[in-house]
Amino acid sequence: MITLRPMEATLSDYRAMQKWFAEEELQQFVWCDEKGEGLVSIERIEEKYGGRMKAQTDVFPYFILSEGQPIGFIQYYMQDERTIGLDMWIGEKEKRSRGYGTDALRQMVAVIHAKHSDVNTLFIDPEVENIRAVKCYEKAGFQNTGVFTDEEGAACYMMKISFADEETDNENGNGQADFAPV
Repeated sequence: MITLRPMEATLSDYRAMQKWFAEEELQQFVWCDEKGEGLVSIERIEEKYGGRMKAQTDVFPYFILSEGQPIGFIQYYMQDERTIGLDMWIGEKEKRSRGYGTDALRQMVAVIHAKHSDVNTLFIDPEVENIRAVKCYEKAGFQNTGVFTDEEGAACYMMKISFADEETDNENGNGQADFAPV
C-alpha cells in the first residue's frame, strides 16, 4: 500500500533524497540543481528543500511511502491561483514499474483538490524520452496536451488534468468534485 507524508526536515529524509539524486537511471531526468551533477551534499538538499517544508506557501514536498518506508518523492507547486504543477519520482529502483507512482499521483491529486478547491488544472511535464513516467501519468488520468522545449533544451510533454466546475459537481449528485483529463 502506498501512502504520502509531508517531507520532514530530518537527516533521514535528506539522505534519502541524496541517494535518489545519485541513482544512475534517475539522473537522466531528475536532479537537484542541474543535469549531470555529481553527488549532492546534504547541506544543499537542506538548503533547497528545508524552506519549502517550513514555509508551506507555494511548494509542498511529500515522500511516497511503501510499507512506511520512503520509496519516492512528489511535490506540488502553485503556478497561479487556478493551476498547480507537480514533480515526482520513484527513487528506489526495485519499486519502479509496480504502479506505485500511479497510486501516489492519484492520492496527490485528491490531496490537492481537498486543500485547494479553487484550483482547476494540474500539470506535469515529463521529458519525451521518459516513457515510464509518461505511462504512469497517463494511467493516473493526465492527458498529453502538447510538446514544448524546457529551459535545458529538452523536449517535454505538457500533461494535464482539469477539475470539473462546481456546477458539474452538483449535477453529479455526490457532492464531491470530479476531475477529468483535459
